[in-house]
Amino acid sequence: MAPKNISTLVEDIYSVFDEGKDIDPKEAETFGVSLGKLVIDRLRKREKPYLRLSNLGKPCLRQLWYSINTAELGEKLSGPARIKFLIGDITEAVVLFLAKLAGHSVTDEQADVEVDGVSGHIDALVDDELVDVKSASPFSHQKFKDGLTPDKDSFGYLTQLASYGKSKGKKRGHFLSVDKVLGNLHLDTHDPLPEIDLDGRVRTAREVLDANTPPPRAFDDVPDGKSGNRKLGVNCSYCEFKQTCWPGLRTVAYANGPRYLTRILREPKPRGDE
Repeated sequence: MAPKNISTLVEDIYSVFDEGKDIDPKEAETFGVSLGKLVIDRLRKREKPYLRLSNLGKPCLRQLWYSINTAELGEKLSGPARIKFLIGDITEAVVLFLAKLAGHSVTDEQADVEVDGVSGHIDALVDDELVDVKSASPFSHQKFKDGLTPDKDSFGYLTQLASYGKSKGKKRGHFLSVDKVLGNLHLDTHDPLPEIDLDGRVRTAREVLDANTPPPRAFDDVPDGKSGNRKLGVNCSYCEFKQTCWPGLRTVAYANGPRYLTRILREPKPRGDE
């Protein structure tokens, strides 16, 4: 059988279910053990945060400073949030297992890598191509379908992929996005990988983290409609350090989710249709 090509990865994974597959019990047992280790790792007490390739591209250096120097001030993850992240990890592992069953070469899973002394680990090489698997909401999945661009990269994924590429000597890389609600897959290819000054990123991050005080905010608050009030934008709303970064922040519950107000000129009146 001719080697598989990554260009058919998504269709080949789907075909595993169409054609049916007899799985070697030992292969299935090995995969089960790896899933068990994954769950154990998620339940283990977390180590002290430090600079890694996965957080090097964070768009807000202030958030990075808080997360490493004052992690105890961050909002604690709820039980549902922890389960959500665990399911995401499991989903990513299952998709790579399905890629193997579909006849694709999957190597270097969770391999340790390093760029300028900053460590991390890749998801895998599929058919000797760099692949980072992302479990995504339908909204986030659409970003990968459209082709992730810097202006829509709220979590620094492009920097992360570029750093992995540098560490493995790869000129291109791929995000394999998994819509965790509908099960859709999409391979978002970046050829070539984005040109990012990784040496400069590492140098700047280290200088910021060594400082005694956090750097300025990366994002301003935004108008809350025509009320004259102001609120956090999307990036800050999802930050676990928003209460520390924005003292006096007021949370208002609306039917479509919480709104974080930084300035109130008119008393908010939450309504179910807002």
